[in-house]
Amino acid sequence: MINEILNLLGSVVLLTAFFMLTESYMHSLIDAVAFQSVLIGLIIGIVGWEKGIPELVILAGITVAFRALLIPWLLQRDVRKERIWRGREIKTTHHAIVLGLIVAVLAYFLYLPIYRAISKWNGVIAFVLLFLSMLIITSRRNALAQIVGYLSEENALLYLAVMLSPMPMVLEFGILLDMIAFVLLAVVLGAEKRYGPLEVEELVG
Repeated sequence: MINEILNLLGSVVLLTAFFMLTESYMHSLIDAVAFQSVLIGLIIGIVGWEKGIPELVILAGITVAFRALLIPWLLQRDVRKERIWRGREIKTTHHAIVLGLIVAVLAYFLYLPIYRAISKWNGVIAFVLLFLSMLIITSRRNALAQIVGYLSEENALLYLAVMLSPMPMVLEFGILLDMIAFVLLAVVLGAEKRYGPLEVEELVG
């Protein structure tokens, strides 16, 4: 029963990644990564509760608090401050959904050697999400949109770590990722305050 719930939540997480690939408005993009973070928090919390690892339950709360509430709130506040974002579209790759499907299939086949080595199939969704998140980063040219892709990439890394190796040390890993996200967000928001909305490529990679 638990595995079915985790698989269902994981499938919805993948749908949010495909949505972010095709979404053209910053407000909706930020809302999507916030919703994705809530789902990741639920997955981590369920795994922690099932395996009796309180550190994972704590990590689930931190994930929701920071990735689903605080960071999206900071991003939305920045978007609301800049009139240029009102009704403004951001650039997306043409045929993004097709490219996303190709990347997802490629990630699936790349996961097969990992499955043969560790005999764990429950990491495949997180692995596909990781590749889709990298595609989100590389297909965008706006700094805020790339931060959203980076948050999705961090969600994928946490998801993968919890699925393949649900240990207490994942809590420290999650906190480290949050610190990196905050530093990156502070740098970009500081630059936007000085220069205005950024159309940059420095975050690509």
